[in-house]
Amino acid sequence: MHFTQPLYLVYFASSLHTDGFGILTQVTILILRCPLVPFIDQKLVQRLVELQKRNGHLETKVKSIEIQNETLVQAASLAKSQGTPENQQRVAELDRRIQELNEERADMYKIQSANAQRLVEMNDKIRVAEQTEKQHIEEIKELSSKIKHLSAKVELQIEQLREKDVTIQILQDELAAIQLEIVSIEQRNKKLEGENAQLLQRWLEKMNQEADKMNEATEFYETFLEQARSAGQTIRKSGGKWVIRPSISSEMKSSSSSSSPSPATRRLHVSSVILPTKVFRRLSSHDSEVFCVRASSTGAMFATGGADKKVKIHNVKTGNVTMTLGGSLQTVTSVAFNSTDELVLGTSTDNSTRIWSLATSRTRHTLTGHIGKVFAAQFTADSKRVVSGSHDRTLKVWDLNRGYCTRTIFTFSSCNDLALVDVDGQTLASGHLDNNIRLWDTRTGNGIKELSGVHTGQVTSVSVSPDGSSLLTNSRDNTLKLVDLRMYHVIATFQAPTYRNGANWSRSCFSPDGYYIAAGSADGALHIWNTNTRSLEKVLQEHSGAVCGTSWSPTGDYLFSAESNKTVCMWHTALTIP
Repeated sequence: MHFTQPLYLVYFASSLHTDGFGILTQVTILILRCPLVPFIDQKLVQRLVELQKRNGHLETKVKSIEIQNETLVQAASLAKSQGTPENQQRVAELDRRIQELNEERADMYKIQSANAQRLVEMNDKIRVAEQTEKQHIEEIKELSSKIKHLSAKVELQIEQLREKDVTIQILQDELAAIQLEIVSIEQRNKKLEGENAQLLQRWLEKMNQEADKMNEATEFYETFLEQARSAGQTIRKSGGKWVIRPSISSEMKSSSSSSSPSPATRRLHVSSVILPTKVFRRLSSHDSEVFCVRASSTGAMFATGGADKKVKIHNVKTGNVTMTLGGSLQTVTSVAFNSTDELVLGTSTDNSTRIWSLATSRTRHTLTGHIGKVFAAQFTADSKRVVSGSHDRTLKVWDLNRGYCTRTIFTFSSCNDLALVDVDGQTLASGHLDNNIRLWDTRTGNGIKELSGVHTGQVTSVSVSPDGSSLLTNSRDNTLKLVDLRMYHVIATFQAPTYRNGANWSRSCFSPDGYYIAAGSADGALHIWNTNTRSLEKVLQEHSGAVCGTSWSPTGDYLFSAESNKTVCMWHTALTIP
């Protein structure tokens, strides 16, 4: 309950003064004002009010008695001064009356003292009640704050529940739409399965037709070769094409037509690759480790790249460095020429591919866009596009006319090497860190086929055979595989007890006629296998370090091999034999 008027605590301090007659002369009452806070116990307050009232009555009565006492004192004094018996009797009566009043006043003082003690006790109780009330008020404030905080959390939870209800409704609607879409897709799948069966049948018929055409082409080639032999001509591969050239015997015959022909000059020669027996020339043109080697498209030169950030162009006949191309910020990992030998490219671990003009020895393009090391790149036949593969798990197709990437293909694994299945670059083969080989359609960016299980180690190189029918792969599992590009199955495996693949970028190659393949081992040995018999033909130990790459000249005159410790070997492989 609340009080609008202040309450009072009363304390009594008294001193009695008596004159000669023993009459009370002075009483001092001290009343202290003390405001009480709300919420005091109602009974204590009522008792305090009653005590105040009784105290007031007692004070009034005391004052009245004091007045009577003074009157009686005065009367007694007067009676004593007169000294008559009546007065004495009156004084005695007054003394008796005064004695009674004194006793009554003493009783009142006792009552007042008891009341004062009770007031002190009540004040103590009130003080304890005030402290308890303060504690309760603090607890109420703390609880109110907690209630407010919990109310806010409850409102937030309610709002979240509302949002979740809306989300659930949306998801239910989406689920219904997806279920309808699944039904529609299942119907489309059934339709597509029927169409796929028809397409498969058509594809089989097409493959049979292609096989017939290949047989006809083989027959035509054999007839053509027989005609060339009978005409005294040789067949050479130049710029990626087979051309007919007069044989040495024919030239000698035409130059000495006036003299009588000898039996030696009447002999005919046929173009064929002869395997080397020893190194023809040894070169050391780089300042640090060599990473790659590649013959040019015309066979007039070859290029090497290495950790010295340089691409070196060498003359085939002399082996001398004719050009040094710089600009790479880190190791050059692969090199390649375009079809006319006007441009050469180099990929680098600085995440870029650079293209140089061989006419000016200057950089024509810097293709940046990969976010990982670039390990392989190739020109298309028209030299208008370049395809690059990187350890960032992407292949990129670059338009050299506009100088930027036109398509990015995500390969799911780091690319170690790539090769163009056709000269236009529409179909691409890539070898990967996850041991798989993948074929891609660069026009759409879609995968054509993924060949898994071919190797048990990462694929370090891929190259297409000269006739375009098969793909040669090299792997860290120390095997080389020949894959049929029409049926996508392994048709040959090449391995040897002495062969160990020594680098993640180790490249193998075909001979120009496709009859041989060459690959270098970790111990520096050059291995050459026969693709027809699948047998190991040669093991040539001329390198002192791991062989990281091989490349056969398209004319068939030379085979190039590079090792990690700065050395490049040239092997002479004569084309014309009796």
